[in-house]
Order: sequence, then structure tokens, then C-alpha cells
Amino acid sequence: MRWLWPYVRPRLGALAAVLGLAALISLLATAQPYLSKLIIDEGLIGRNFPRLCELCAAIVGLALLGSLLGGFNRWLYVRVSGRILFDLREDVYRHLLRLPPSFFRRRAVGDLVTRLDGDVAEVQRFSTDTLLAFVNALLLLLATAAIMISLSPLLSLVAAAALPLQLALRQFSRAPVQSTTRAVREQSGHITQFLVETLGSAKAVQAAATESYEQRRLHGLNDTFLARLLSQQLVTYGVGAGSALLSHLATAAVFVIGGYRVLRGELTVGTLVAFTAYFTRSSGSALSLMNLLLAYQRAAVSLARVRELLVPALGAGRPGQGPQPQSCADRSEPPARADDLASSGPSTVRTDALTQLPAAPAIEFVGVTYTPADAATPVLRELSWSIEGGAKAVLSGDSGAGKSSLIDLLRRFALPDAGQVRVADQPVDAYALDVLRRAVVVLETEPALFRGSLLHNLRYGHEHASDEAVLEAARRAGVDAFVSQLPAGYATEIGAAGAGLSTGQRQRIAIARALLGHPAVLVLDEATSNLDAAAVAQMHALIDEHFSDATRIIITHVPAQVPRAEALYRLQGGQVQRLDSTLA
Repeated sequence: MRWLWPYVRPRLGALAAVLGLAALISLLATAQPYLSKLIIDEGLIGRNFPRLCELCAAIVGLALLGSLLGGFNRWLYVRVSGRILFDLREDVYRHLLRLPPSFFRRRAVGDLVTRLDGDVAEVQRFSTDTLLAFVNALLLLLATAAIMISLSPLLSLVAAAALPLQLALRQFSRAPVQSTTRAVREQSGHITQFLVETLGSAKAVQAAATESYEQRRLHGLNDTFLARLLSQQLVTYGVGAGSALLSHLATAAVFVIGGYRVLRGELTVGTLVAFTAYFTRSSGSALSLMNLLLAYQRAAVSLARVRELLVPALGAGRPGQGPQPQSCADRSEPPARADDLASSGPSTVRTDALTQLPAAPAIEFVGVTYTPADAATPVLRELSWSIEGGAKAVLSGDSGAGKSSLIDLLRRFALPDAGQVRVADQPVDAYALDVLRRAVVVLETEPALFRGSLLHNLRYGHEHASDEAVLEAARRAGVDAFVSQLPAGYATEIGAAGAGLSTGQRQRIAIARALLGHPAVLVLDEATSNLDAAAVAQMHALIDEHFSDATRIIITHVPAQVPRAEALYRLQGGQVQRLDSTLA
């Protein structure tokens, strides 16, 4: 609850209203059995028909009032608990988007989706549903217990005899409930990951003719899930059945002893009927309270799975802002925003972050050593390298030499073990992170495209750009050349990852995006590796024409394909070497 408190606190007023209405509804519910007692004793046995009609009308009136209040309370509760759920999910999602690429290389997307959806919802249900259920059950239990004692202290003792055994059963079930629940959650994540991977690569599955193989894999995953689900259900059912059996034993004892006292004239029939009605309600309330232990055990598993996404990368969040990353000292998982370092203390928050990069800045790596999170040895060793502002530099090197690591360091997707990366004579961490990343644009082999219209994909990252600006950037990037052949033009829907477009077409969309952003630094990270020679030449012509006022870094395995470069470098053994002063 301490972790969830920032999400609950803004809605305490609405939650108090929900609990107040729940208390009123519970009190109204306690009146009905007592009215039934009066109907039997005063109306039926007393042969008083007007009194019988009055009491029946009172029962109907209370039931109607309870229904109306219950409906409004349900609406209010769903609204409040829904907002808590959405805030919680949005904050966890926001935190995930702040983590570096190395985190996502270690985590399956399907598992993240399961935790973000099912586990977060389970935590939210427990944190809010439990409070409402606890108040309802406790008030009803206390009220009915008080009335039961007033009706018959002896029968009240008999009715309460099963409670200690039921509590012991709930406590004994804690370990198996948690273990089976975690197994179900984890297997659900495996299934989600399988579906994400295979449906996202349906063409590759079909090309390999592995449809039957993947179907068998899904069947096996489903069988394992069913087995784990059955285990969980059997444990849960066993606990519930054991508690219900103890309740039935107590009920039978109440009827035996209560019936004996009625036969001896020590109780009225109406009193016994009312007592058993109250006992039934109190038993339900007591079981609800004990079932909260089961709910807690399941929620504890989900809470642990959600917090695994946040710890140790998380510290104590600021109230109302949800999870916050810890210090930049954690090299493997740097925070994504310089102003999100509150967990390490106010002194770590940069209030003087620079909000603008100059055009065509110089770039300098000063004594940089860097070891990727999943590597045992550094890929960069005391590297020193500088690029003049406005230059077009070509960088080559073997696969795994660390070329992409240089760009990750430049954009602060990673932090160096030692040394410093500087842009325009300022360390990169002097700039606000969103400013830095918007100013340093990277065109990759496979540009990131999303399901949606072409216009949406062109505008991605520049959502406030006007249609005129987007279409002008598309024209300059040569997107018009193929969009004019599409039936819906810029409204054409494309699939995930740009399905339906060629590599060259996707690259032109990426160039149009870059044009919208007016980058100070443009990096081509193997962006032409999947293009033929003619397409490579066209792409470099576009780059030279539209980004001549930016510092350009071309990472490629084929430096000879890069025209009009001013310097050629090679990364080898953790060091950058200049091979030639110019390239034709």
C-alpha cells in the first residue's frame, strides 16, 4: 500500500464516498432478517394482517433503496478504481519507455505485456476492491454479530466455533496459492510472447512452411497452461470447499441446538429463523474476510512481478508521479530524462539543462571506455575521436566492433564506464534528454514504423507538425513518388513494422521524419545495407541535398559507396583510426 499510496491519495474523497455508501447499504441489508422475524412473530403467529402488510412494504422499500444506492455506488467505484488502474499502468509504461535498449534485449515483450496488463490489473483490483470488500464485510459482520448475540448468546458461540479452523486453513494454503498463481502468470506470459513473435513474423513462418510446427508449439504451451491452471484451481477450490464444509457443520449445529430450544419453548420460531438468516449473512461476511487472504496471496505474486520491472532500477517515487529511476551511476540502465533523478536526492536533478543544440555541432569522444551490459569486456577502450562541425564522416568496422555503441553513447542510451562524450563543447548530459535525442537523428537499417496510416507514420515524433509541413517533407524525401500509386494515398494503412512497403520506401519515410525535425546531427547506421547500388546513390543524394547543414556520420561496411565524404575512419580494437583525409 505504501507503493500504491500516490495513486490512491488523489481519490480519497471519492473512495470515502464509496465506503460511506457501502456502509449504508450494509446497514440496510441487516434490517431485512429482523423484519422477517417480526413478520413471523407479529404478523403470522400474531394474526395481524395490517402489521404483516406494513412489514412487507418495509422490506420492499428497503430493497429498492438498497438497489438504487448499490447501482450508484458501483458506478462510482468502477470510475475511481478504473482511474487508479490506468494511472498505475501508465506510470509503469512510462518507466519502461525510459529504460535503455539493453533492458528490452533481456526481457520478452510478451512477458512485459502480461505484467503490464494482467498483473497491474490484479494489483489494482486488490488495492481497491479489497478495501471496499473489507469495509462491507466487516460492517456487515459486526452488525449481524451484535444482533445475533442479542437474539441468542448460546447460538452465537456455536456459530463462531468454526472461525479459528477456517483461519488456520487459509494460512496453511498461503504457499501453494502463491506458487501456483506465479506459475499460471508466467505461463500466460510465455503464450503472449509466442503470439507476439509468430503473428508479428507470419510471413517468415509461412515462408519456412512451419505452420504445423508453430501450431504444435502453441498446443504444448496451452497444455502446460491448462495443467498449471488446474493446479491453481484445485488449490483454491480445496480451500474454499474446506471453509464451506466447516460453515455447514456450524449451520447444522445451530439448527440442532436452536431447534431443540424452540421445541422446549425457550426460543420463538421467528427468532430462530431470524438468527439463521443473520448467521448465513455473517458466515458470508466472515468467508469474504478470509478470502481476502487468498486475494492478497494472488495479488502479492502480481505485485512482485510488476515490481521486478521497477527494481532495482527504481527508487522511491515522488508522490503522484509514480515510479522514478535511480541514479545515472547505474551504467547499464541509465534514466531517460535528466530531470527524473529525484530518487537520488535533489542534488542530482539538473535544473540548468541546456534546451538547444547549435546547428552542425562538433562531436568529441574523450577517453571513452564502454562495456555493454551483456558483455564481459569493453568494446571501447580509452577512445578519443573528434568530428568537426558540419562534416560528413564515414565510420567502418567489423560487426560487433562497437560502432552502434558509439551512437548509443552519443544519444545517452548508454553511459560510458569512463571518459566523456561532448557535443558542441558540452558534455551530452548537459542537455535535456529529449532535446538531445531530437537533435541527434539516426536512420537505421529498418526504420521504426507502426500500424496506421502513412501520414501518421510520417508525423511520428512530430505530432504537432501541420499537414502542409508533413507533406512538404514527404515531397522533398521522394515519398510522393510511390504514394501517388497507392489507392488511398497518404491515408493508406500500413501494417506493423511497415509491412507492405519496400525497404527503400521505408527509408524515404524515415528521411521525411528527419526533415521535419531539422536535426543538428544525422547518423546513418547501416541505413543502406539492404538497398541496391542505385537506391544507395539516391539516398546519399537526398542526404547531401537536404542535410548539408548538419553534422553527418555514415556507419557502413562499404565506405566506397559513400560519395562526397570528408573523412574516413575505422573502428578496431576499441579505437578509431583515420584512414584517409578525404573520400571522393
